[in-house]
Amino acid sequence: MPVVPYVNRIEPSEDAVIWRFMDLRKFRDLMASEELYFRRADLFSDKSEGLPPEQYARRVLRLDPYDINDRVSLNNHLGSLAQNRESYYISCWHLYRQETLDMWEQYGHDGVAVCSQYGLLKSALDGLLDEAHTGLVRYGTDHLVNTFNTLEFITTKQIQYSQDREVRAWLTTSDPLGGGNRHFDLDNFPHPVPLDLNPRHSWVPDCKRRRINLRSLITDVFISPWAEEDAVEEIMVWVKLKGFPNSVKRSELTSDQTPTLEQFRAVRHLASTRVPEPKVIKDRSVPKEELDQFFRVLSGLTPSRVRFFYRQRWESCRLNPGSLPLATDIQYLQTTLRLLHAWSDQGIDVG
Repeated sequence: MPVVPYVNRIEPSEDAVIWRFMDLRKFRDLMASEELYFRRADLFSDKSEGLPPEQYARRVLRLDPYDINDRVSLNNHLGSLAQNRESYYISCWHLYRQETLDMWEQYGHDGVAVCSQYGLLKSALDGLLDEAHTGLVRYGTDHLVNTFNTLEFITTKQIQYSQDREVRAWLTTSDPLGGGNRHFDLDNFPHPVPLDLNPRHSWVPDCKRRRINLRSLITDVFISPWAEEDAVEEIMVWVKLKGFPNSVKRSELTSDQTPTLEQFRAVRHLASTRVPEPKVIKDRSVPKEELDQFFRVLSGLTPSRVRFFYRQRWESCRLNPGSLPLATDIQYLQTTLRLLHAWSDQGIDVG
């Protein structure tokens, strides 16, 4: 099948240089199999992969963050998206102009970077039986205009990853779930992610591998500045064994002045432990009648459900680094705790 660009055809130029980093183990596998590896979207280390920020989702879906029914609706939409992304298998490349130690540390500290061109990547995927897509990843949500679908979110990442300048190739499959709703619990209540009690079908693979012409795809191989000498020798042997016409080079950052990997990580860790200034946020106070109404609505739910809402609101506050919880969040948390304590005083098990 022909390769299809991302939505809106956001693509780099055909001759744009792209990098794919990998450790030595993955490089061995690439050389031995001559297959390109595609990881299932929900298995990336970034758990927000393929999902919109909650604030954006609430705005597009016109949901009130303090309305319980709207919270249920949001969980249903997010859970469906989290489930749908299991149909996408991604190969990540990077549109770098020059090397940095940061990118080696993050993606291939003891291995290599294979280089290609964007047009060569598209050509390598052309003709696969899969539905294949390529294009640039965009960052943040400014480019999203009231859209809410998996395709848009698979091509979008959070703004803090913008330095990656990622180029993606992905394969899509038909829905592997057979219409299942694995984000619903035994009480038929939706959660924002699929649940362990509803495992996916065993035949849904963690990855897909597709055999392609690596000699036409790879233009250069760069060896990490932190690669050991025996690893360098092995990489040279693999490239010679496979008869690649391209060049193999040590990273331009390789020198006596290059810090060791341990030294570099120590400096990064020190920089990351600096406490940011808290953000000052204008906030409102929730009227008493609104809190009383909230209390009455909660009272009609089961203790386990109330505890679930409390945990969700608490986690959303706790996982917002660099800023203080809103006064409204604190008031709603206090109201929820008041009900849980009242139930506990009555001898009701609240967990």
